[in-house]
Amino acid sequence: MGLTVSRQDTVSSTDVRQMNSETHEAEALPLHVGQRSQMKRLCRIMRSKLQEVSQGKREALQDCQELAQRLEALLDDASSRRGARSSSKELMPQEVKDWLTKQWTESSARLGEDLSPIRGAGATLRSSRAPFGPELMEVLDKVGTPDIDVVAVQGQPEVAGNVTTVLFMYTLTNGGVFDQLPAETLADPMNAELFQDRLLKFVAAIEQAYLDVPYHNNMHAADVMMMMHSFLLSSNMSWISPIEHLMCLMAAVSHDAGHDGVNNMFHVKAQSLVALRYNDKSVLENMHCALAFELMKENEDLNWLGLMNGAFPPETPGGAPLDLRPHLRRSIIEMVLVTDPTKHNVLMENLKGLVQAKSLPGSHVSLSDPKQKQDAFNVLLHSADVSNATRKLPVALYWSRQVLLEFWAQGDQEKSLGLEVSPLCDRASGMKSVPQGQLGFIGFIVRPLFLELSRLLPEASQLVEQLGQTEEYWKEKKAVNASFEESFALLDR
Repeated sequence: MGLTVSRQDTVSSTDVRQMNSETHEAEALPLHVGQRSQMKRLCRIMRSKLQEVSQGKREALQDCQELAQRLEALLDDASSRRGARSSSKELMPQEVKDWLTKQWTESSARLGEDLSPIRGAGATLRSSRAPFGPELMEVLDKVGTPDIDVVAVQGQPEVAGNVTTVLFMYTLTNGGVFDQLPAETLADPMNAELFQDRLLKFVAAIEQAYLDVPYHNNMHAADVMMMMHSFLLSSNMSWISPIEHLMCLMAAVSHDAGHDGVNNMFHVKAQSLVALRYNDKSVLENMHCALAFELMKENEDLNWLGLMNGAFPPETPGGAPLDLRPHLRRSIIEMVLVTDPTKHNVLMENLKGLVQAKSLPGSHVSLSDPKQKQDAFNVLLHSADVSNATRKLPVALYWSRQVLLEFWAQGDQEKSLGLEVSPLCDRASGMKSVPQGQLGFIGFIVRPLFLELSRLLPEASQLVEQLGQTEEYWKEKKAVNASFEESFALLDR
């Protein structure tokens, strides 16, 4: 970086100008909330130290050197991520870019026209305009079902690594979500095209905010979004409005944005800036929410929420108009915050309450109580977030391997920092007990959750059946004391 100074150097105005230049360079990089704040804080401290040096306080020189090294490391990390993302963007064929633009700017964008109903178990419609090959279209035909393979979509050359953006766009245009939005959704219905454009730009921006970590990356965001979408198409979800459907997709897209591959426990133990900012409480989940809304605040071209109606007509005669903007913001924040794993037991109780309400004599699955609705949204996002083991075996194994690699990388980092290794994060012991660990997570978390969920959404029964097959696989591996490589050998065939 060239900012470090020896104990014999003096600090000139050139040094300060270089510091300002590198601050601007940091601001141009794709930083998430925690990194941006950390860089700005380091720059402020370094300016102060440089001022002390200029006043003859030579002991501040070493502090400046250490600060420069920390800032340089952050800049290098952000630059490498920008390079990786930029190369991914440049690989997208022009015809795909043109199609994405056309799909979201045509004059045919209209609110309030029920052109393609999405309720029930009907298959999604295929768009004849899509410049995708038959292999990708075959995968995309499964959008709206739990069988959509996000890993397969990501691997297609037409997608060029932008799996979240492509699947979001396909879901809205081919799944009828946008077409069913009432005209009153927007403050000005004439802004329908602008609304579409901002939605897509926001999702593309939030996808870029996902870091290149083994598990909590943009593919995980796309995977959770797809499972959430399939839940919302269930027959017992006919009570959900098109606006709420869109809201749930946006929450799913944003729910892990900026995740750096280590969990809340790590941040709290390391006393990271993110942990300090959010007082050790759901630090990552708070950061994900802040990042999503910060993107819209900083760039008007991404602010789809700002176009929504501040006086949406009430559901019941005589009711007060609803300002959709704070309403959707509050709901999205709550959905994302309860993806904190420590909220699992609370969500299980809420799910049981929903099931019990559904089972009352003469009751129907048509939620009108705001709290019950929010409970349902929260439960569905949490279920989608931990649904890996309910997928077909190759997909389930892929995600299991990735989350283990991320856990163990965290454990390695904890050891290097002299921190106590978090549960499930010790590489040496974890590699010897892969089947046991998978069976424990399924038995303690996934199976009870999806058994209860299937009582609310009958379509989830097929996920419980697939979960049983995954569980049997891991029981077989446990019986032969399979190693890490043996456990995931199926993925290398």
